[in-house]
Amino acid sequence: MMHRPLKRFTQCGSLTMISAVFIVLFGVSSTALTTFGKPNANQNPPQPPTPPPVRAKECKTQADCFVQLNTSCVKEYYDDRFRCLCGDYTAPVNGFCQAKFKGLRHMCSDNNQCEEGMLCAVENSTKTTALGNKVSSTADQQKLCLCDEDAGFSESIRNNNCSGAITIFAGIVVPLISLVIGSIMARKPLQ
Repeated sequence: MMHRPLKRFTQCGSLTMISAVFIVLFGVSSTALTTFGKPNANQNPPQPPTPPPVRAKECKTQADCFVQLNTSCVKEYYDDRFRCLCGDYTAPVNGFCQAKFKGLRHMCSDNNQCEEGMLCAVENSTKTTALGNKVSSTADQQKLCLCDEDAGFSESIRNNNCSGAITIFAGIVVPLISLVIGSIMARKPLQ
């Protein structure tokens, strides 16, 4: 029968130990128990819900977009549909565009309206592109922002912009030259 008092003692000791741990944990952090259920006075008000995305009007020709100022009938990058979009490929908000410059294949009147690496020109009807002449017919002779090929820029269909040959050259050749020079320098002993 001596076993039983010892067993009771160990059970009581375990409960005492657990109680002591809880007292230490919650006693040190007095805010843990006192702030439960209370609103935080310093909390910012909840943000309004995010508005649904604005869809631009679908189009077949540039004439479909004349109603909305500063928009052009261009291909949307995510669903390949033609829509009246602003120069930065976003839908106009409340009928207005915020973009300062116009992107690839947007209607323009002079070079200052186009992004860097682009010219405002009538598209060459003999040139074939992946976007094709579906939107801009040669009869219209509308000026569009096109890549300045004379300056080394070429049309990037995937990114819907002009990629520069100089940028590609610098991005590939400069690291290779640095690697070669670094390996030559590493082989020479220091004097």
